[in-house]
Amino acid sequence: MSTNARNMMRWNRMDQWLLFSAILLLHNFLFLSQTLAETTTSVHHKILSSLLGSKEAAKNSILYSYRHGFSGFAARLTKSQAEEVAKFPGVVSVFPNRIHKLHTTRSWDFIGMHHSSSNTASNESNLGEGTIIGVIDTGIWPESASFNDEAMGQIPSRWKGVCEEGEQFSSKNCNKKIIGARWFLKGVSHDAKKLIHGNESIEYLSARDAIGHGTHTASTAAGYFVGNADYKGLASGIARGGAPLAHLAIYKACWDISVGGCSGADILKAFDKAIHDGVDILTVSLGLNIPLFSYVDQRDTIAIGSFHATAKGITVICSAGNSGPSSLTVSNTAPWIITVAATTIDRAFPTAIVLGNNLTLWGESLDVGKHHSIGFVELTYSERVALDPEDDSAKDCQSGSLNATMAAGKIVLCFSLSEEQDIVSASLAVREAGGVGLIFAQSHEDGLNQCESFPCVKVDYEVGTQIVSYIRRARFPTASLRAPKTVIGKLTSPRVATFSSRGPSTMSPSVLKPDIAAPGVDILAAFTPKGTTKNSGFQFLSGTSMSCPHVAGIASLIKSKHPTWSPAAIRSAMVTTASQNGNDGSFISEEGSTLKEADPFDIGGGHVNPIKAMDPGLIYDITNKDYIQFLCSMGYSSSSIRKLSKTTRSCEKEKYQGLNLNLPSISVPNLKKAAKVIRTVTNVGNITAVYKALVRAPYGIEVRVEPQILSFNSDTTVISFSVRFHSTQKVHHGDYRFGSLTWTDGNHSVRTPIVVRTIKFES
Repeated sequence: MSTNARNMMRWNRMDQWLLFSAILLLHNFLFLSQTLAETTTSVHHKILSSLLGSKEAAKNSILYSYRHGFSGFAARLTKSQAEEVAKFPGVVSVFPNRIHKLHTTRSWDFIGMHHSSSNTASNESNLGEGTIIGVIDTGIWPESASFNDEAMGQIPSRWKGVCEEGEQFSSKNCNKKIIGARWFLKGVSHDAKKLIHGNESIEYLSARDAIGHGTHTASTAAGYFVGNADYKGLASGIARGGAPLAHLAIYKACWDISVGGCSGADILKAFDKAIHDGVDILTVSLGLNIPLFSYVDQRDTIAIGSFHATAKGITVICSAGNSGPSSLTVSNTAPWIITVAATTIDRAFPTAIVLGNNLTLWGESLDVGKHHSIGFVELTYSERVALDPEDDSAKDCQSGSLNATMAAGKIVLCFSLSEEQDIVSASLAVREAGGVGLIFAQSHEDGLNQCESFPCVKVDYEVGTQIVSYIRRARFPTASLRAPKTVIGKLTSPRVATFSSRGPSTMSPSVLKPDIAAPGVDILAAFTPKGTTKNSGFQFLSGTSMSCPHVAGIASLIKSKHPTWSPAAIRSAMVTTASQNGNDGSFISEEGSTLKEADPFDIGGGHVNPIKAMDPGLIYDITNKDYIQFLCSMGYSSSSIRKLSKTTRSCEKEKYQGLNLNLPSISVPNLKKAAKVIRTVTNVGNITAVYKALVRAPYGIEVRVEPQILSFNSDTTVISFSVRFHSTQKVHHGDYRFGSLTWTDGNHSVRTPIVVRTIKFES
């Protein structure tokens, strides 16, 4: 989901800033101070009082005080006031508020978790019991059956959160499943409440979800078992989240109002409260578009908030973005974040189109209203019913482009010509013109949209061209649209979703992004009922927003089984055990301009395998100090790193090699001739184990691992090894090459993806 361009322009013109003072954050400016003791709200008010001239003015200006994991405040200031306060002693950073975008049930069975209830779970899985998943999103619809707490255990004693009341949301809406709910609106607009109540908005001034996105992601991560879940009869079965017995903590920071969706100030306050409350996992299905800010730039509040959450042992999972299939589009690339790509599952909704000559062609649809199945009626091509034959806008059925007299009572075939027009918009145009159905031909794009009970079928250009040919040949072309069906297990999958953002990272190509891939296409999960009792309460959505909570649910399962593991260890377990093969045994593919084998820039370590991730054998761990030294290796100053990390730690004299950050992947983006990379693994499997190295070298690259055998026992649980790379090519094109290093003891296979780009030209 995204805010439209016009609203974003309106937002950008508003004078809004964030301030940090040790991370002191103001609505329109963020201040960072190195005096860590000055973290109280009174200190924040004192700074503003000095700036604005009175305590009353300070009280009216301040939006949030940040005190947990970092110190700062957000306030509403003019540009000149922000410039003035930046000169105050102890204020070392001031920056404007930013708006982030949302990155918008067969899937769990598809990835190997075959539980139909808590009673059928294996002994190896406790379904996330005892863990707390925080969801920073659009809120939650607490009445959904997915959030039933009947089988939930007691709320963990460490929990410090609250259930904030608000519009149509009381403390009774929280239970042992939804153990906390907060909402943050101050960063969006000073007049946000007026905007909500004055423009017939469906929003709620509370944690209640008006959009549905947050309800969907929360139930995907930790929804309880719901039998007979479906969307209008499609995909009927048992809906569930990845960790059905995990608790949920809701942080509503995204809003359906005209001035923007998710402000940086609100997001940062959500992180601040989540750290205080005691969550174990955070799922964040939103982000910024490229160009990205640096990791020490205070404008990227997701990077800031996640850094401090990770430092407190909280695993943060973020969506990779929906700007694929172009390369270099991945967002949320900080090395302490688990970044998730999206893939398809093996479920489809084929819809028959029967032509008047008895030829049956196939498309896909989710619209199964009582009027969907249409008997034979007249079929036409949009060009034939154009209001203006000279105007190409009728080809893809843009609003107002069709002649109502000519289109009335017909099924209309439209061809997509641009990204601006989609099947939903085209269906509105056909309906307005009196048409009774739509066939929409477009290039391949994963994910189906609903046309609100208006019969619409998506087809590819090949099928669309066959239909056009029939229309042109037939004297009285007719067609019948049949209702869609649910088909499972017939499609080769997973496949990387067309929309899923691709690597490499534009900010730090030595950090492989995305980290992992998970289901994100046509995912059925709980949804806001939109005021109708006829809605089943479940909806299909597609996006990396949907793949992100899949990984959050799995992270919760791992945390429940291994409560002492760090966020880096949890990521390592998933990345090193991920799959590279589809359900037919072939390599996972990705569909960009052509169909090809997916590489690490598409899927990171591979497609997540929750069963294997519970027992990875070895893990690659990372400390907060390691992340700080990595930032030093990127050339950031000690002062800017201290602003981010809220520590007095400086860059070490001995230069830290960024390639040596102990990630479960290896990326060498600028290999001139040779390079050496160091990694360290910790044995978390059998006490006594011997692992041997298996190398699949990238083309044209010689790879040598030392030592080639790792022997673990009760005294030796951590071992470092080196990987040396040497280019054997005389001519280098600057292309990335891919390979892998796998450590195996005969029982575990610990796979590290490798990407290398050579840059030197030789004669």
